[in-house]
Amino acid sequence: MAAETFWVDGVVNTEVPPDDRGLCLADGAFETLRVESGVISCKRRHAKRLGRGLEVLNFPEPNPTALKRVDEAEAILNNTIPQATGTLRLTLTRGSGPRGYKVPERQKPRCILRFSPGLANFDALAPLTVSRVRWSSQPFFRGCKLLARTEQVVALEEARGRGFSDAIMCDASGSWVSTTSGNLFLRVGDRFITPPVDEVGIAGTRREAILDHWAQMLGYQVSIRKISSDDIASAQEAWCCNSVVGIRRIAAVDQFTFTEMTASDALSACIHREKAL
Repeated sequence: MAAETFWVDGVVNTEVPPDDRGLCLADGAFETLRVESGVISCKRRHAKRLGRGLEVLNFPEPNPTALKRVDEAEAILNNTIPQATGTLRLTLTRGSGPRGYKVPERQKPRCILRFSPGLANFDALAPLTVSRVRWSSQPFFRGCKLLARTEQVVALEEARGRGFSDAIMCDASGSWVSTTSGNLFLRVGDRFITPPVDEVGIAGTRREAILDHWAQMLGYQVSIRKISSDDIASAQEAWCCNSVVGIRRIAAVDQFTFTEMTASDALSACIHREKAL
């Protein structure tokens, strides 16, 4: 694997101060950006979600800051590695601060970038399992991609320890919500079903693109609702989606199998056209 590159506040660097509030308190938000030939895909969608995360965290000027930081990340990457293709993680913390939860009166957010060259090609996921780890419900942070990802780390480690490549994560009621790193869709006939993200889960940029236009353009209706056991039993297809892999088909989850690829293949051919959005 080619070497990764790191920047801290725009300077090539691999060190973050130990008093950084992102490190100590998970006080910040992040975006994982797909980059092709120096261009961030879905840049506006990522900036919008980052702005929402900064807003709920009460960062100063959240939306202008988010757009500025995403634009700067693209420029920094291209100045260092022209025409780069790979994955760029943008982490924005509240910066350094004293011990304790109280937000410093003078905030100086810190921007950390990590670029991983190359884009992996993923086949359909090996069989998944339903994790014992549930999503925590916090409507105030609905859909945001904040730094605290303990539940996903533990759920993935649990699944891999049992021989699975990933896991389905549920809400407190046991309803399927997502994989550890992607939004979840089922197809039943001509309808896509995806769980809401107003209490648990992340509002993914590729999920948003499917809901905005790709489902309709491909001739499918969409239901945003909790996934029922009847939905799972009758679904022909299942897939997850995120910014890095786009669409990744799910072949099976425990005793349930999903044998068709019609919609997921069509979406996969469309989803990376989102560069300008």
